[in-house]
Amino acid sequence: MRVMLTGGTGFVGYHTTMALLEAGHEVSLLVRSVDKMIDIYGADTIGSFTRGDICDPASVRAAVDGCDAVVHAAAMVSVDPRDAERVYSTNVEGTRIVIGAALDAGAETIVHVSSVTALFDPKASVLNEQSPPGRARNAYGRSKVECEHFVRRLQAGGAPLYVTYPASIIGPQDPGLTEPHVGLRAFLAVGGVPLLPTGNQWVDVRDVAAAHLRLLEQPPEPRRFTLGGHYLAWRELAAELEAITGRRLLKFPMSGVAMRLAGTALDLVRSRVPVDVDVPVTREAMEYATRWVPLDNTLAEQTLDVSFRPVRESLREAIRWLYREGHISRRQAGRALDDAD
Repeated sequence: MRVMLTGGTGFVGYHTTMALLEAGHEVSLLVRSVDKMIDIYGADTIGSFTRGDICDPASVRAAVDGCDAVVHAAAMVSVDPRDAERVYSTNVEGTRIVIGAALDAGAETIVHVSSVTALFDPKASVLNEQSPPGRARNAYGRSKVECEHFVRRLQAGGAPLYVTYPASIIGPQDPGLTEPHVGLRAFLAVGGVPLLPTGNQWVDVRDVAAAHLRLLEQPPEPRRFTLGGHYLAWRELAAELEAITGRRLLKFPMSGVAMRLAGTALDLVRSRVPVDVDVPVTREAMEYATRWVPLDNTLAEQTLDVSFRPVRESLREAIRWLYREGHISRRQAGRALDDAD
């Protein structure tokens, strides 16, 4: 099978690409930077690619030509309020162009990699494939919700379109430094975990990639799958990090209201100060961190035969990767490095 991927130089896209190659499939990437692709994969791993952008119809059509399936994993992610309009337009228009081109080219299967943000509703008790599209205020969340409405209309018309909704994705070999890893880095650097209301859900990127591979290898149909992994209350996360690193971490209760206000204030600073404020606190992040609603994995586990690896294993691998890439010190990683290659 020949599969075209967008977002192949990102975290999910990279691991999905490697899972496809290891399973013997042919992969073609749509990339904005060929140099970045070579830096990530090496000179010989990717045999076919198209230089272009998801918002450029001509390059997208060239990329999907001759492909049996398409995985759309590209998205613009930015917490900078100055990028809001570009985030929204890129994600919405890019999704319409990529999926539209895939359908026009007769792709047998399409996988749209969405996010929990597309379903997020703090008033719900659980989120699953049947949950309605969420409501979001920030540009990234609104873009995901708008894309959700678009793909569901296509599914209702019978398009061979799968949608996946990963939770907070962690694991090794992140070509960038994605938000969940920024959070882990902060906890380990500060030596503490805030005890916020609710908790968070962690899924290993390798399990997400395995789910995408299974979707591509089964008969196509319009279905959706939440990939939540494991839910941990913030106190439970602190206990896991202590067990992995052997460090004693501070645990300090924090008000959900106070953290959401802090996120709003820092967003305002970012909108007025022309430099990055390197603190993993935004209004969007604090909405999820203080009002998380668990994702139900049942359908993915039963239908795709996906087995989510233990969260401690995923956290340990993420910490080892953070250390190898110089994001945290040996002291901060602690016993996570014991017996590491």
